[in-house]
Amino acid sequence: MKEKNLQNNANSIVTANEIRTILSDFRIGKKPLAKLLGWGETTIIRYIEGDIPTAEYSNKLKTIAKEPAYYYELLLENKDNLTNVAFRKSMQAVLEKLTEKKINLIAQFMIYFSQGDISPAYIQWLLYYSQGFSLAIYDKELFEDDYNVNQENAPYYQLYISMKKHGVNVFEVPEGRLTEEETKLIHKILEAFCWYGPKALKSITSSERSNFKISRDKEGRRIISKETIKNYFKELLAQYDIQSVEDINNYPDRRFRELKGI
Repeated sequence: MKEKNLQNNANSIVTANEIRTILSDFRIGKKPLAKLLGWGETTIIRYIEGDIPTAEYSNKLKTIAKEPAYYYELLLENKDNLTNVAFRKSMQAVLEKLTEKKINLIAQFMIYFSQGDISPAYIQWLLYYSQGFSLAIYDKELFEDDYNVNQENAPYYQLYISMKKHGVNVFEVPEGRLTEEETKLIHKILEAFCWYGPKALKSITSSERSNFKISRDKEGRRIISKETIKNYFKELLAQYDIQSVEDINNYPDRRFRELKGI
């Protein structure tokens, strides 16, 4: 048992390769990273050369490797520890990392469009409607992530948890990362649904979920498949006379009145 615990502890310590990946991903040198973290200049060098970090230092580096949003916060908080050149170079790298996945890129576009006046939960449903109308109107997914069924009632759970933990950060999405068609669709979703507060949107989405069949992905997680979402939104196009993205507002406008019995 003791030998097993020792093995588990060894596996939990950040490796030299993981540290090298951090340096590469965030385009920062060994000494600048140590300075950013408030450590001695040679600390990162020593770890790469074989020294074993403390659990506290190891956990910090592990978190940086797994959570770009955490590194983004550190970079902003401790920017004075770096030269202007090192800060700008690493900031560009972390912004690219934060928007590496398509769903994160689109979420960030929404955040920037609203200037941060939006909650992580609200973003979840805006992403869901963006995906649904893309599948129905264009017959293609907007992003690859599946709708997860969970107790948090957050379709895109990992993104939701990250935003809950690190907050909503406002920064501009680089031009050219989204197509003109995608940009237009997302704008229309924001215009159509952001008129309504959380309670109104919750009532609409709650009525929709009751129509969805739950299935399983390859890992056995409970999801609502893209095909199910596509078929449902195809029905919405016909029911609410939605011919193109220009008509998307027909759905929330009429659906909310229906739910209110107006």
